[in-house]
Amino acid sequence: MSKNKRSRNRIALSKTVSHLPTTVIVPGETVEPIKINLIGYLRAHIWVTAAIAALSLVGFAGGLKYLEEDAAREMARNSKDRSLLSSVNPFVPAPTPAPTPQLSKEYVYAGSRLLAVEDTAASAIPPGDLAVWRPSNGYWYVKGAAGSTETYYQWGQTGDQTAQGDYDGDGKTDFSIYRGATTGYWWITKSSDSTYYAAPHGTTGDKPVPGDYDGDGKTDLALFRSSNHTWYIIRSSDSTAYSTVHGSSGDVTAQADYDGDGKTDLATWHPSNQTFDAILSANLAPLSFQVGASSSDIPVSADYDGDGLADAAVLSGGTWMIRSSISGSTSSTAWTVATDLPVQNDYDGDGKVDIATWRPSGKGMGNWYIRNSHDNSQRLDNWGTGGDIPVPALYRR
Repeated sequence: MSKNKRSRNRIALSKTVSHLPTTVIVPGETVEPIKINLIGYLRAHIWVTAAIAALSLVGFAGGLKYLEEDAAREMARNSKDRSLLSSVNPFVPAPTPAPTPQLSKEYVYAGSRLLAVEDTAASAIPPGDLAVWRPSNGYWYVKGAAGSTETYYQWGQTGDQTAQGDYDGDGKTDFSIYRGATTGYWWITKSSDSTYYAAPHGTTGDKPVPGDYDGDGKTDLALFRSSNHTWYIIRSSDSTAYSTVHGSSGDVTAQADYDGDGKTDLATWHPSNQTFDAILSANLAPLSFQVGASSSDIPVSADYDGDGLADAAVLSGGTWMIRSSISGSTSSTAWTVATDLPVQNDYDGDGKVDIATWRPSGKGMGNWYIRNSHDNSQRLDNWGTGGDIPVPALYRR
C-alpha cells in the first residue's frame, strides 16, 4: 500500500474514534494493546449512563410486577381450596386483644332522655341488672336494661352461697359461689374470658363477704367468722392472706366504702343498739353511727346520695332509714311491705343507689319494686320466682 493511501486511511479512522483515548490499529503496522478509560467515558457521558440505568430499573420493576400479578392470579384460581390458616404466618405470634377501655363516663337512655353517668371516682356506672340465683338447679337468671339480651348460666348447686363480685377487674360481675358447707372452696367464672377456677378459703359456718379491700379494682376473697368475730381476707393485688378481729356476738356484717377511698371497709351492725361500727381503710380510724329502729332491721348501706361515700342505712319493716354522708341527717322512706327483700342498686344509671325490694312469695311474687333516684318514680319488673335468691349486680353479659 502506498504511503499516501496509508496516510488517508489513518486520517479517516482517527476521525471515527478520535473521542476515545485509545491506540489505533492500522493494518500492516505493529499492534499495540488498546487501552480504554471506562471511568472517564462514563463521567463524560453521565446523562447517557443515567438514562440506561433508569431504563434497566423500569424493566426490572416491570418484571417483578408481572411475577406478582401472575402469583395473584394463581392464588385466585386456587382460593376455593385454600383454608384460612394458609394466609397466616405460623412464625408470627397472634396479636393480643385490645383491652376493653375503662370509661370515666357513659351515656344511657332513660326514656327519651340521654343521661351522662359519672361518679366521683370517675368510673362508669351503667344501670344495674335484675338477677336471681335458683338453688334448685344452680342457674343464674340475668335481665339487663330494655333491649339487652337475657342471660341464663348454670353455676352452683343446692347448699352453696352466692358470692358475686368482679374478681377479674373487667367491670363486670362474675358468677361466683362459696361452697362452705362441704369443701370451703370458692368457685368463680371470670366474665373476661369465660374460664373458671376454684380457691380454698374458709370452713363450715363462715359467711362470704366479698369486696375490694385493697382497692385494686378486683373483688377479694373474704369471709366473716361469727364464732370469733374475725374477718379472713385474701388480697387480689398480691394474694396475701390476713385476718382482723372486728365485731361482737350477734353482729351483722355491713361492709362498704364509708370513706370513699375506693376500698371496702370492715363494718358491722349491732342489732342490740342499732349501731354501725366501721374501720376506715384510709386511716384505720373507727367510725360509728346509730341508725335503725329494732333488732330485726336489715343493714343496707350504700351510696344513696351519689357523693362516693356509702351511707349507713337499714331496712326496718317496710321503711328505709338512710343516714346521708353529706348532711349527716337520717331520712325515712316507706317502700313496699315488710316481707320483701332489699335489692338496692343503681338501676337508672344516675350514679346513686336506688331503694329497691324483691318479693319472694305471695301476691306479686318475683316482682322488683324500684324507686328511681333521679325522679322518685316507680319501676316494676317481674323476674324470678319462689325459692330464688336475688343477686342484683352489674353483669352486662
